[in-house]
Amino acid sequence: MEEFKKIAPELSKIKKENAFGTPPHYFDDFSARLQMKIEAEKQVAEKKEFKIINILKPALGLAASFAIIFMLVYIPVKTFMPQQAVVGNLASNEYSDNEFETILEELDENSFFALLENGDEEESFSDEELIAYVSSNFSSYEIFEYTEK
Repeated sequence: MEEFKKIAPELSKIKKENAFGTPPHYFDDFSARLQMKIEAEKQVAEKKEFKIINILKPALGLAASFAIIFMLVYIPVKTFMPQQAVVGNLASNEYSDNEFETILEELDENSFFALLENGDEEESFSDEELIAYVSSNFSSYEIFEYTEK
């Protein structure tokens, strides 16, 4: 204690009392004040009428939030993607993605460029062109396996 007085003389002068407490006579009329608050809340609850809007508020809020989310997604998509491209892609998609990838993997460069140049025109192949195509695209084993059947 002597050391405390030497280190902090001003702090040692403060009395050691509990700084936290209730005001005097606080609990004398506590039950009466509590009862008054309970009755006031009951009266407010009784005055509150049953309204249909109170039931619809959550549903309306949910519908409004879905509408806002839809608009936040729909407007940018509509703005940045032309409608004709979307409809065209949906209409012309006969194959699934995996089938399309398989077809593209089997296609060699010469055939791909030939398709680009000729388009949908039908062209007859000579025997030499057919032999060149088969020999460049199939292994000897695949050719032998097919001729055996």
